[in-house]
Amino acid sequence: MVVGVVVLVVLVAAAVAVFVARRGQGPTPSATPVPTVTSPSATTTTLMTAPLTGLPVTPGMSLDHPAVAIKISDVRQAHPQIGVDKADIVFTEPIGVAYTRLLAVFHSQLPSLVGPVRSVRPPDAPLLSPLEPVFGNTMGAPWVVSYVDSVGRLDDLGTLRVPRPGAYVLNRSRPLPDHVFVKPRTLMGLSKFTKPPAPYFSYAADLASASASSAVGAGTSAVVPYGAGFNMTWRYDAARKRYLRSEPWGPHTTLDGIRVSATNVLVLKVSSSLGKIGTDPGDPVPILKLTDGSGRFVALAGGHSVAGAWSKGPVTDTFVLRTDSGQPLLLAPGNTWVEMPGAAATVTIR
Repeated sequence: MVVGVVVLVVLVAAAVAVFVARRGQGPTPSATPVPTVTSPSATTTTLMTAPLTGLPVTPGMSLDHPAVAIKISDVRQAHPQIGVDKADIVFTEPIGVAYTRLLAVFHSQLPSLVGPVRSVRPPDAPLLSPLEPVFGNTMGAPWVVSYVDSVGRLDDLGTLRVPRPGAYVLNRSRPLPDHVFVKPRTLMGLSKFTKPPAPYFSYAADLASASASSAVGAGTSAVVPYGAGFNMTWRYDAARKRYLRSEPWGPHTTLDGIRVSATNVLVLKVSSSLGKIGTDPGDPVPILKLTDGSGRFVALAGGHSVAGAWSKGPVTDTFVLRTDSGQPLLLAPGNTWVEMPGAAATVTIR
């Protein structure tokens, strides 16, 4: 990715001692081979597939490394973003009223630059822990960082936890605080984590076998509200067999002019409350009820949709997703965007 003629300079490398202390935490690194994932469909063929997309591994694809998760600003001044189109999974987190932030997970592709990078929030721990990723962010309120450190199974390498030369760079032409960018591969090289992620979702053998395609419910568009006048919109492009994303102000397009798109759009309705965890300093923020939580979902793929119920146990557990027919949800092979509006939000599917 190229950031015009902007001068990129290395971000502060303060608090190296904190970083060194953190490096010893988390799972013991291992040279775990790339996992073989068996498709959950009725096919008898076993394929070597990418764990976070369900797509077959192609020659030259490197998957023997941990996932890298990056917290990305999603306010209007943060656009155009860089690298988000290369993520295997992206979670849209409600940060406040009419205010969202992205949690992008990279594994099958590691772009050269991603951002703008923003701070940690409580949902990051339950969303990321099943993946055991390297996590890039701009730190956060003390109580939020303490919570994520205490319960999260991840290597939190925020901006104050990397030694010189750092993985973070500044774009001084961008407005603060949306001026920080990160090099995912460099960040990954600073971590002791080496284990590839386990599969996060279950995948069908192909698009036609996905749960949404089989259910043939309406699914050519989805409007997902995060507050008054703040809707995320997905529209199906039949020629590309992908959903195209729009932000409240227009098409979601990267700096390189790439329209953000997804094979799967998974909308999870999630309850939340404004609060704090622990006694460390910092203001209250929305806390999503993900750990030991449950709710409704609708999944879109191939121009169709299927509804069902989700549940999640401890922080380290993945989501359990079952359709209203009682079957496990099977996504289409490809990338997935997860939208997480409030439990009472009216999501419009057509």
